[in-house]
Amino acid sequence: MQSAYPAHLNSSWRSGPADPAGRICNVSDVPLMCSSINWSAGEVVVGSADHALYVVDVQTGKKRRTLYTKTAGHAEWVTTCQYLPDGRIISGGMDSLLCLWEANSNRCQQLTAHAAPISVVDISPGTNTAVSASYDKSVRVWDVASKRASESSCLTGHAAPVLQLVCGNGDNLISGDRGGTVIMWGLATGSTTSKLKDAHAGHVTALTWQHDTNGGCTDTFFSGGQDGHLKMWDPRSKRCVHDVAAHVNARGKGAVGNIVSAGAASSNLVVTAAADNTVKAFDARADLQPVSEAKLSDFPYSMAVAGGLALCGCGDGSLHVIDISSGQTLYALGANKHAVRGVHASEKCLVCMGDDGSVFLCDFML
Repeated sequence: MQSAYPAHLNSSWRSGPADPAGRICNVSDVPLMCSSINWSAGEVVVGSADHALYVVDVQTGKKRRTLYTKTAGHAEWVTTCQYLPDGRIISGGMDSLLCLWEANSNRCQQLTAHAAPISVVDISPGTNTAVSASYDKSVRVWDVASKRASESSCLTGHAAPVLQLVCGNGDNLISGDRGGTVIMWGLATGSTTSKLKDAHAGHVTALTWQHDTNGGCTDTFFSGGQDGHLKMWDPRSKRCVHDVAAHVNARGKGAVGNIVSAGAASSNLVVTAAADNTVKAFDARADLQPVSEAKLSDFPYSMAVAGGLALCGCGDGSLHVIDISSGQTLYALGANKHAVRGVHASEKCLVCMGDDGSVFLCDFML
């Protein structure tokens, strides 16, 4: 599948889309909570508070199918979803269920191991492994190599609901909880490699692995917290190597909701978006020294990067396009009528979704 963060974009991205009004696919009358993109199949899946998932054609802007039937699907809000490399979709919900949906079908296998709402699901790169985290304080590992998934292991060690989870290369996995603890795991053994208690004061609100200039995932990772801090961790020494009060000022602390480190796609910088309504960039090669800052019109719910641009979806329905290196806001689009909860970009297409129940798509000329 295509990289989530393209390193290069055509020049029209800096001036705006061919038609700023874009294409709108209204799939629900309640908020869309999560999304995942499959560029190779030309589709995006969105999970809704109406308990269903909807698959939308990226080119036409038309709905392809609904993932919900009388006998299959979620009984509560869909909170997280991801595409597997073979086109299947795995989703999690407030009902504590995971659903593994067949490609090009509305049939699914229900996985019932969790005992509380699912917060996040991720796919381990280059493997047949999916990982889920829950408010039941557990992380569960799933073998999805065959048509029928099976649980490989249950990872316990968190003392609070697990809010964040990110798979790295090979055996690496990191998770963060509401109590401020970050745990590093070995997927193969299902064991804890390091437990970083009080990594943050308050919730762990964002996690991501550092990527090199070619976009490859390294062994270093970043965490963001409710305390407004951005931290850089070295798993080998099991310590924090850099800690900056990235979103702390005289008015208070802005929880760090998004962190992206994506090599050339993020201008080889670490980009954060936080509850102080700012997007900031830091240089990890220079002790996380600040590089740029951009003000937003409202609370940032989502962020992606592409070709040196930060694409930030806000609570007022706007999508800000920001030059990461300079911090200049190039323009803003009215992507949704309410909060933009998901943003995806390719070289020629932008896809957003949010609380107004619609998927917004627009094209950029080559």
